[in-house]
Amino acid sequence: MRKFLVGFVSFSISFFSLAIRVEAKSVEAESQVEPLTITAATTDTAYESQWALQASKVSDVWPTTTGSGVIVAVIDSGSGPNPDLDQNLLPGRTITRGRITDNAADVDIIGHGTHVAGIIAARSNNNIGIAGVAPSAQILPIRILDSRGDGSDSDLALAIRYASDQGARVINLSLGGTNQTAALQGALEYAASKGILVVAAAGNGGLTASTTFPAGNDLTIAVTAVDQTLNAPSFTQRGTYIDISAPGISICSSIRFDAIVDVSRRCAGVTEPYALMSGTSMAAAFVSGVAALVFSAKPEFNAQQVREVIIATAQDIGEPGRDQTFGAGMIDAYAIFKALGFFPDKIVFPTVSSLGRVGQEAVGGTVQIPESERLQWYRCLAPGEATLTIPMDCSAIAQAQRNIYIPTRKDLNSFLRFGTLISIGGTPQMRFSETTPKIAAIWTTNTTLEVDIKIAIKDLIESVSNGAESARVISGPCTIRKNVLTTIQSGNCQIRIIAAAKNPYAKLARTVDLIVVAKARSNND
Repeated sequence: MRKFLVGFVSFSISFFSLAIRVEAKSVEAESQVEPLTITAATTDTAYESQWALQASKVSDVWPTTTGSGVIVAVIDSGSGPNPDLDQNLLPGRTITRGRITDNAADVDIIGHGTHVAGIIAARSNNNIGIAGVAPSAQILPIRILDSRGDGSDSDLALAIRYASDQGARVINLSLGGTNQTAALQGALEYAASKGILVVAAAGNGGLTASTTFPAGNDLTIAVTAVDQTLNAPSFTQRGTYIDISAPGISICSSIRFDAIVDVSRRCAGVTEPYALMSGTSMAAAFVSGVAALVFSAKPEFNAQQVREVIIATAQDIGEPGRDQTFGAGMIDAYAIFKALGFFPDKIVFPTVSSLGRVGQEAVGGTVQIPESERLQWYRCLAPGEATLTIPMDCSAIAQAQRNIYIPTRKDLNSFLRFGTLISIGGTPQMRFSETTPKIAAIWTTNTTLEVDIKIAIKDLIESVSNGAESARVISGPCTIRKNVLTTIQSGNCQIRIIAAAKNPYAKLARTVDLIVVAKARSNND
């Protein structure tokens, strides 16, 4: 009996076993749902809770497409019922021990598949709940998981082939395990031969976990999760197989009406069927939704073309270039559609990448603007957006005329801007980036922790000062005893971190928020 891990951390669910083969049946897709007309400010009651839509610029492309005409197969625990999702659900199918049965779409027995499907294609502008990434796409729910979250790799292989024969352009696999079979390899090759993009969760086993499959297969696009600060949560895995990052912390999406969910995780009212979940499952669903948008706008594209444009336009985070933590970087829907030629040229400003810390480099970017004749860093008193005119509160920093600048003690509590002088039709023009975060001299090493983690304050806090470090809890499910912080349950912990005065720094203090998420189960559970 082999078990695989479902790629999310709000429930404890594992996955896989058995090997039985049956003949797949066909299913007729329902008539296409009318496309939606959506603006960035939707009428969905929990839209403001969907930080991920803004962070990845998904709402910027809705005037171009909302995913109409695209079927996304969600191979999971089933999907629905949920009023925000039901209109976009095709008739569901269940595959158990190699047998395909025809069930209604409301077959989700553990809630995972409904949450995943809602991220992809919940309806929008309907005055309830949330907006899916591709709210006019259709979901083909295929259930292969039982009430414990277990299933078989042979059923997965059969489900992939079945979805491939039903017109799916995207297959979402928010699940995974430590290896794969020849049957699964063959199914992925079959999907690839039909131009279908297979999106898979990279896994929640943490830093030392081995490669998760099918995400580790080159025929899938492997997705890891990031939090609201674009950092990697402690449960995310590492490896060269990771292709891209997407939002995966505190994601608000649909659940069944009868789901038993703690009130603290409800995200659209305490009686409404929506909840927060975290994990690479959620991140994978996000990428599947974006892929549906691309296929809708470019129906002639094959899977490789969609994969390439998603990865090539990712926002680089972490180490420069592709890395084993974030892959190519954070998915950027606007950049994808810009690269595809959907948006007219507009003024492009230099960019700035900085964690806002003394002693750690800030990097100015000029890739998308004309060749610069001069570079200059500025120290500012207040935050601000990119601009063509330097704000009155900013002053040039001496000997800071390169694209890399390392903040010093003089920059403490200020904001930095990166400026360029370019020539437009022979006319000089200055362009200034948005500001960096406020420059700090004390910070935490991690912004997302799992429940029941104990971490020494000396390992949690970093500072450029040599003063003794300490911390105290202001609010939230955390405690600090004997200089050790312990996380108790999911939620937000607000703590005050301090470094005692030590020449040349005065006493340093800062209030920070830590996100505490449920502990992920090991892939081998």
